[in-house]
Amino acid sequence: MPNFLLTILVLFSAFAALTPARAGEALSSRRYLTGDWGGARQRLADWGLTPSITYSADIQGNPAGGFRKKIEYAGLLNVYLDFDLEKIFGLGRTKLVVSGFWALGNDLSKSAIGNYFTVADDFNGDYGGLYQLFVQTTFAGERLLLAAGRMGVGDDFAALAAAGNYVNDAINPIPDSLAYNISAFLSNPDAALGARFTVKPAETFYIAGGVYNADPDSTRISGFTADIDFTLDDGVLLIAEAGFTPGGDDAAGNAYKLGVYYDTGEFDHLSEDGEARNGNYGFYVAAQQMVYGEPGSDDGLTLWATGTLAPDEDVNTFPYFLSGGVLYEGLIPGRGEDVAALGAAYGRLSRELEGQDYEMVLEWTYACQVFQWLVLQPDVQWIINPGGTGDIPDALVAGVQVSLDL
Repeated sequence: MPNFLLTILVLFSAFAALTPARAGEALSSRRYLTGDWGGARQRLADWGLTPSITYSADIQGNPAGGFRKKIEYAGLLNVYLDFDLEKIFGLGRTKLVVSGFWALGNDLSKSAIGNYFTVADDFNGDYGGLYQLFVQTTFAGERLLLAAGRMGVGDDFAALAAAGNYVNDAINPIPDSLAYNISAFLSNPDAALGARFTVKPAETFYIAGGVYNADPDSTRISGFTADIDFTLDDGVLLIAEAGFTPGGDDAAGNAYKLGVYYDTGEFDHLSEDGEARNGNYGFYVAAQQMVYGEPGSDDGLTLWATGTLAPDEDVNTFPYFLSGGVLYEGLIPGRGEDVAALGAAYGRLSRELEGQDYEMVLEWTYACQVFQWLVLQPDVQWIINPGGTGDIPDALVAGVQVSLDL
């Protein structure tokens, strides 16, 4: 807890000192906590640089269940720099993205519950470093997109916008089982060298594919002197996805996705020490659909679900995984930007893991848009069969997530 309070104080004080509010500008009316930097934000955008700084933190405790009672904090600061290379160098429809992060705090799941599905997706350890570094360009009226560099697979594949309204890592835009089964299936703040493409033969349909470095030692780059590995000696992750987006993109409310992946790297057998095999594959599906929309607004009720299948139980921790939920944007009259959500995730553990069968989580959450730059999100989770062993009591987790757009 002290780390959290200190972090917020440092961030707020530093930015407030650098970016004093203009006369008459109230915090409640700002798009960003730190304001427009005296007009510098717009000037940077005019020159071709769009910065984005976000901070998210979770304070959670388990008043019941688990193997001990504890309160923990986890936070993640992200800094994104989007360079419009058309404005800067005249390279049409091309941009450079550079981003970094600072992760801090502790994992309540590890310290008190013993479950697989981390109760806070903001927990990513305690360090900072480079996240993204890639170039992206489009052709044929933006129907063909190409990108290459350091990227996270989950930024572009298997992601479902509706599932991003939750706190637990299993009820997440990217199904948690993918990262457990394939260590190269990375997302913020982990990334690897890769290349991807997207083809849109129609506004509502796309086909995407990518190839990424599967070496786990190249995923995290911290500090300023770390070696950046651009080799592919330890295998590659190949992935393909087809999607139908009736609204133009999944953020518009409706999306249906089907994907397949194959990792050429080496995988250890889950129950036989010293045994390993090359290659691992799997499939995923994801869908979200707005089933009720309030007249004259974007508010309404959305259903969503994801599923993954990784048939080889010798090397896959979660051969079967399902998640889904329901959310309502604007449930309370006059609160059109708030989101109320219920979600669940179930993962069946490999039969090679003796004494373990399944783990499940239920989550109830409400994201309150206090200001444009501030979201407060009370959250309650019920962790069922932590660790899949039956030895740890089911756990009740309660807390709040704070999200700042700096």
